[in-house]
Amino acid sequence: MKNYNFLKPSNKLEIIIDEKSYYCTIYYVEDDILTVVADENIELPEQNVDINIYAEDGVYNAVSRIVSVSELGGQYFYRLSFPVNIRYSQRREFLRANIETDFILSVKFDNEEVDRIEATTKNLCAKGLCFVASKQIKTYSSLDVILFLEGRQINTRGEIVYINPVRIDNAFKFLTAVTFLDISQEEMNFITLQCMKFKN
Repeated sequence: MKNYNFLKPSNKLEIIIDEKSYYCTIYYVEDDILTVVADENIELPEQNVDINIYAEDGVYNAVSRIVSVSELGGQYFYRLSFPVNIRYSQRREFLRANIETDFILSVKFDNEEVDRIEATTKNLCAKGLCFVASKQIKTYSSLDVILFLEGRQINTRGEIVYINPVRIDNAFKFLTAVTFLDISQEEMNFITLQCMKFKN
């Protein structure tokens, strides 16, 4: 890798700690340090981390270290060591954003619709969505998904990834993740673009 053009200010950077993601924006690039500003006001500990950098040409995976954290004007700035073990992937669909948008799930069994759920996403990426359901969907059900995003309707088959019970307002709900099975590359690129806009 001859240059590091993907490390430019305004690109999104994802810090991964214990399989949880914390999104930041690259603020300043020095010879051996990256300064990023956190999207959420969370103070992360100084430690080694995996990172993903979302550039125009794809995603760069690497290893770094949070070397210091500072707070200025209500925002947290992390200083990261220069990335090492850099790997490149053209796949950008894993960028997930907390986009709330309407969708419809047609729940089917033996090709017969047994339930129809109209809900709002909790978060979204090009490979699937997550939402809070009022009832549990049987994991063996087949799903047809109609997603409404920025004036566009996206239709795809879906499959349950996980269902986790959660307590909200003294009632049990179900945090439900759905993966898209036959979504087109064009539609995946469109969703990824909306996620990147949301993160900017």
